[in-house]
Amino acid sequence: MHAETHSGVSIAAISKIEKGQSRPSFDTLLRIARCLQINFVQMMEGEGPARLRSGVTARLTSTRAAEAELYQTAHYDYRVHSTALTQKVMVPLRMSIHNHEPPPREEWSIHDGEEFIFVLKGTLAFHTEHYAPLILQEGDSCYLDSTMRHAFVAVSAGDVEILSVCLSIKPFEEGP
Repeated sequence: MHAETHSGVSIAAISKIEKGQSRPSFDTLLRIARCLQINFVQMMEGEGPARLRSGVTARLTSTRAAEAELYQTAHYDYRVHSTALTQKVMVPLRMSIHNHEPPPREEWSIHDGEEFIFVLKGTLAFHTEHYAPLILQEGDSCYLDSTMRHAFVAVSAGDVEILSVCLSIKPFEEGP
């Protein structure tokens, strides 16, 4: 089957991404990584960490604010942290929410796993496909099943800043 069948991303879009002609959204990158059966960060950075002789992995990283990898969409800026660690199951993001109206529903995020949202600055309207919008103030948080379509809207003037931690990649099993 074609990659577009499994990932939902067209071959033309994948080709443009590979050639550097298009800047994919975070959700598009997650769909491609899932289809390839690799972790998002592994896709961006390559193979995983070295293991100690005991089989235990000693892992630690830090990300300076200026070093976070930036991905931009029409609605959000994603700053991906901890990219030096590969084969992890969480993807920490600092997001700037620019839009003051909900994006078109077909552009709402949807991905495997769960997500934790914490509002760092401003007032956020958090939209989901199954619930009324949730208004979150600075210091508020929510936790969700991210297989449910969701979107962020800045309610306060200017951008809203949030911390999002995605548990987006399920362990992969061998099989047909």
